[in-house]
Amino acid sequence: MRTARLVFVSTPYASIECKDRDRNYYARQIALEACAIVRKNGYEPISPVLVWMDTHSELEREVVMKNCEELLRVCSYYYYHECKFSKTSKGMATEREWAKEYGLTELKFSLFE
Repeated sequence: MRTARLVFVSTPYASIECKDRDRNYYARQIALEACAIVRKNGYEPISPVLVWMDTHSELEREVVMKNCEELLRVCSYYYYHECKFSKTSKGMATEREWAKEYGLTELKFSLFE
């Protein structure tokens, strides 16, 4: 069952180039920025980075990605947040493939709207 305005917000984590101890900070900032954009456009964001980064380690990546796939199945929309680490993010690429496979509408927001 999909929820009407729930948006899966895809942001980088492992691809963020920084010291390991700083990764959660930068990942959180990027995810919060992406969620703010989604909310500003009238949708309800859900960010796997914000949900799971403090409860799972990078060693549990397979579990987190499985959770992401399950979460995608209940969302109606998908938002790929462009930033300097997005293009090298394997997780974001996989999430985007799943979103297409499950027929989610990919949202794109313009800075000029």
